[in-house]
Amino acid sequence: MTTTRARSTTTRGRRATRRPSTPPQHEHGHERRRRCGQHLDVARVVASAERRNLRLEYAGLGPAFRVTATTTTSSTSSTSSTSSSSPGVVVEVGHITGFFVPASGYVHFDEMRVVPSSSLRASGASAGAFGTGLVMGVFALCELRDRGCRTAELLAINDNSYQFSKLVRYYERMGFERVREVGGVDEDQSPWHVELVDRLVWGGSGMLMRADVGDVLARWSKAFQDKGQSPT
Repeated sequence: MTTTRARSTTTRGRRATRRPSTPPQHEHGHERRRRCGQHLDVARVVASAERRNLRLEYAGLGPAFRVTATTTTSSTSSTSSTSSSSPGVVVEVGHITGFFVPASGYVHFDEMRVVPSSSLRASGASAGAFGTGLVMGVFALCELRDRGCRTAELLAINDNSYQFSKLVRYYERMGFERVREVGGVDEDQSPWHVELVDRLVWGGSGMLMRADVGDVLARWSKAFQDKGQSPT
């Protein structure tokens, strides 16, 4: 009996000294990117744009919004004896329009227009590797995320096959995914119904694309980080 009790005590001792399981020390890549995206805010995007002589503005009327990018051109006049710089002229270099649904957190991007890069360089502005469209898009998503938006959709317009494929790749690089061809026919729906609904909602044909707002901001968080700023 003494031996049996000793074995039982030893067994209990081993159980008492068993190490508890510890949680993993490293975050999954997706979770870490989402956390970084939460730190990308409007102020950081605005500061990055201003270093490139771009000014960003968000204007909203109810659920409708318009994001505008402008730059200030400078003109210098010179004479035989003196040269002077006249006040710059503010010109629009791009805009985005759309609306959001607060109850569902849904964003509908309606239109994005950007002036040609050659005109942008002539005005003295530079969006660098970002592109004016990306700067405006990330700025818009930061504003909309702060208003509770989680999912964004847009239509890559199919005006011609060459431009259409470039546009789809551009939005995919930004962080959007293909959903379906707008204007296409579902086997379970009539062509008339699909065409009418798509035309009313999107006003054209092309590729419907969707993105998670937080994922897009996480993807581009480091790109809008100050050089002297430590990673978040």
